[in-house]
Amino acid sequence: MPTVITDAAAARSYTVMQLAFERAVKRYSDRLHESRYIFGGYPVLMRIVGDELARFITQPFSHLQVDKSDQDIPQLTVDLWDESDTGIRSQAGSLNDNGQFTKITAISADGRLVGQRLRNVVNCYDHNARHIISSARWSDQISVYERCKPLARPLLEWHNDRNIQIIHAGLVGRDNMGVLFAGKSGSGKSTSALVCLCAGFQFLSEDYAGLQQIQDGSFVGHSVYNSVFFKTNDLARFPSFGPHIMKGLSHEEKCAVVLSQVFPGRLARAMPIRVLVLPRVLDTAHPKFYPASKGEALLALGPSSLMQIPNRRLGARGLNQMAQLVERVPCYWLELGRDSTTIPDLVEGILAEIT
Repeated sequence: MPTVITDAAAARSYTVMQLAFERAVKRYSDRLHESRYIFGGYPVLMRIVGDELARFITQPFSHLQVDKSDQDIPQLTVDLWDESDTGIRSQAGSLNDNGQFTKITAISADGRLVGQRLRNVVNCYDHNARHIISSARWSDQISVYERCKPLARPLLEWHNDRNIQIIHAGLVGRDNMGVLFAGKSGSGKSTSALVCLCAGFQFLSEDYAGLQQIQDGSFVGHSVYNSVFFKTNDLARFPSFGPHIMKGLSHEEKCAVVLSQVFPGRLARAMPIRVLVLPRVLDTAHPKFYPASKGEALLALGPSSLMQIPNRRLGARGLNQMAQLVERVPCYWLELGRDSTTIPDLVEGILAEIT
């Protein structure tokens, strides 16, 4: 649960970070990198001070990048600087140096400001200003999670402000038909999404996806990151990822791959959701799919996704939105056997059945 702090204390920390970023821009203007993106269908401006930070922190978002000439008014501004490169500290709080992955989240009493401190990163988000400010100590000791899923909490908050619910699901597409994989950790949704990617499907997510209901009542899924995480013993399934594997620190269980380095042409920003698939791993030689009930589908999608919702009010809205999705699209069980190479054909069969 987030720690609630006074509005004055939160505003002080936010102001300190703003002033530090402005000093970094002024002192190191030659290391300022500006880029533009489309997040959840909205224009976003990102400003980064620090060459290495700019090179690596943007990779998980590279499939969302648009041309710099796009001058649409940003609906979110993200300001970051590298404390290691500039020597300018945020002074928003002392960071943990004990080598462990830690996370501390604080929220102002009025709910306007949300801050988060990780091992090497400090983030702050202002709901009213639509502004994320972040400092990082970029080095070879930065966590693989901080490197490959940057700005996770503030981006979750910002998407929710736009009525785009971040859900825990995989998402791929074929011929403008999105397939949403739902289920708890270990159910096979990540494997299903990645095997489909390797077979030529478009990829949007293996864990975090943005869910948006549009005016006609249908749903669109938005990509947030193109990075994925693996346990080491799962990598043998994806030999094409080998040269691009990013290992975690000694205490981290998983390694990561940024998919824009592997399949840049198969990454999509958004996709209409046409079917909800519930994978489950069984010891069977003959994988198959068959219809799932609406209740089964909501139980597979809801609990893990509700963990991504920051408060009860949004939780009620998010659950209602997921219930409407389940009612609107066909739902199927996908029983995965020992041979994962059959998954793309099974998913193709589901798409053929619904069309």
